[in-house]
Amino acid sequence: MDKTLFRPLLFEILRRTPQTHIHAIETEIRQKVDGYERGDALHVQEAVWDLLLQGILAPGKNSLNLHLPFVHVTEYGQTCLDEGAIVAYDPDGYIARTRALTNGAVSEAVLETLRDALLAFHRGVYRASLVLLSRAAGELLREIRQVDRPPTSTGNATEPVLSELASLVELAHSTSGAIRVPIADRDSVLGRLLVFPDQCRAAYSVAADRSRRA
Repeated sequence: MDKTLFRPLLFEILRRTPQTHIHAIETEIRQKVDGYERGDALHVQEAVWDLLLQGILAPGKNSLNLHLPFVHVTEYGQTCLDEGAIVAYDPDGYIARTRALTNGAVSEAVLETLRDALLAFHRGVYRASLVLLSRAAGELLREIRQVDRPPTSTGNATEPVLSELASLVELAHSTSGAIRVPIADRDSVLGRLLVFPDQCRAAYSVAADRSRRA
């Protein structure tokens, strides 16, 4: 099985047991997943290791068990679990949610650029993540034919989303197309990643409304 299939269960376990043991995690997942095979233990380990690299988990359980295979949810990781931000650490789930919110209208070009932005974020390359997210926003605007003219208010409650997307584009590119080097940190990029799927949904809603009025 692919390790991505285990992430939702892993998040569920960590919400319930923030101080645990890698073997305990693997045992619980093995008991819950139909068709689990011996080799899947390595995939669970990889999923846990991803969260260690991303700062969601850290080695140790308490003062008597400070090292692997004991692990605990970090303060940052707990915030992500509590606030739903953990979705950004599940690329496949995040992409699926974006596709579902747009009823499949969003293109693969936007989704693949968005996936690259997530992967850069996971590796702590926040500036690159923001640049890629900016590129995804530009592609989205081009797809709904809004890139050549500034968004205007039409009374539609979702119209401001076009201004938000245009501002995101301008973080990494000037109006003339020149590349900018944006300032980026983990929290600011995470916040933009979390709202982007809903921005996609709202942007396609605006496009559909304008098409009906045309």
